[in-house]
Amino acid sequence: MNLLRPLSRSSAHIRSTQSMNTTSSILNRRPGVLLGALAGLLLTSLGAARLAAQGFNAGSNGSLGDVVLAASTNIALPPDGILHFASLRVESGATVTFTRNARNTPVYILSQGDVVVNGSINVSGSRRTANAGGVSGPGGFDGGNPGFGAETPPGNGYGPGGGEGGFRGCCNEADVAGGGAFATRRADANSGQTYGNPFLMPMIGGSGGGGGFGALGGGGGGGGAILIAANTRIAVAGSIVANGGGLGDSFSINAGSGGAIRLVSVSVSGSGSISVSDGGNAGFGRIRIDSIDRSQLNLNFNGFPNSIGSNLLVFPPVQPTLTLTEVAGTPIPAGTIPGTIFLPFGSTTNRTVKLRARDFGRVVTNRVTLTPDSGPARTFDTVIDNTTTNPAEGSVDVVVPVNTKVTVHAWTL
Repeated sequence: MNLLRPLSRSSAHIRSTQSMNTTSSILNRRPGVLLGALAGLLLTSLGAARLAAQGFNAGSNGSLGDVVLAASTNIALPPDGILHFASLRVESGATVTFTRNARNTPVYILSQGDVVVNGSINVSGSRRTANAGGVSGPGGFDGGNPGFGAETPPGNGYGPGGGEGGFRGCCNEADVAGGGAFATRRADANSGQTYGNPFLMPMIGGSGGGGGFGALGGGGGGGGAILIAANTRIAVAGSIVANGGGLGDSFSINAGSGGAIRLVSVSVSGSGSISVSDGGNAGFGRIRIDSIDRSQLNLNFNGFPNSIGSNLLVFPPVQPTLTLTEVAGTPIPAGTIPGTIFLPFGSTTNRTVKLRARDFGRVVTNRVTLTPDSGPARTFDTVIDNTTTNPAEGSVDVVVPVNTKVTVHAWTL
């Protein structure tokens, strides 16, 4: 039964409603995520976004209508991750979850009217299994795969803050399996590194924990990323959750980090909870609240640090982007996932990765990360001059491990 249906719109006005409750098996990871943006550009955009209350527009076209979810519902995200509501209400006892799209974008809930959350909206990462890392929430990054013997060592967690794979589960030893990081990191030797910014522009989720060995299994999946924006108000009496995935016990050293939650509206209120906690022993995610009226804002925050402002801006008018255009001789069409590289024994390991920088207006330092399913990740840095040429192209020579599937990401530093 389709549980996502409008109350007062005809079926002709429902965009992609049939596909929104389907189950997807696509678990592709995003090829590139912008982590560093021009401070001047960001501050200019934010300054322009301090609008009068009656002028704020979240950007929803209202095509999904006025929706009330009284039962737990899974929504399959459209390709851009954007859900356009006239209004949305999640009733007490109902939990809303999401199936990741092919690009693994964050969740963007846009509404022309109120968004009321009396139940729960959840984009958390999942626990690991004995044979695989945990799956991230939408917009986050998966946990690393476990090791299966001396010739198949554990893999690192995915994402810019992915934990390193390891053989031990405690005690800060040199070969401990590290937890994922985001806004914060654990002090363990192989934990991931922090990244992102307090504005949550652009939106990005949490990173996965490193794969373990034996009983440790894979790493926990990172918490996802969700932005909720409403023209009128957002009221949360229930919960919005983007936790990292753990192991289901207190020894989740290689858990995923918490994800990202951003709320944008003229009024944000309620005494519910907002959680971007780690999966056990990893880093916390990020929370950002942007509103004008905060007189009834009594939310309980589970995560640190948190940021509150009045920047009523959903998507920056200009957002710098870094994308992969070619990996090891294979062109990457715009807006698609590059997939993975697998080089059999005897292959030439020296390969080239090509990138494109757009709208930075400066010299950009980038990091290309090769994360194999088995063994440690490898990083390669390069510089692209985007001051006069836009977009600007660049490349970096990399060394690809053989006999293991390798995923390629690109980040700005």
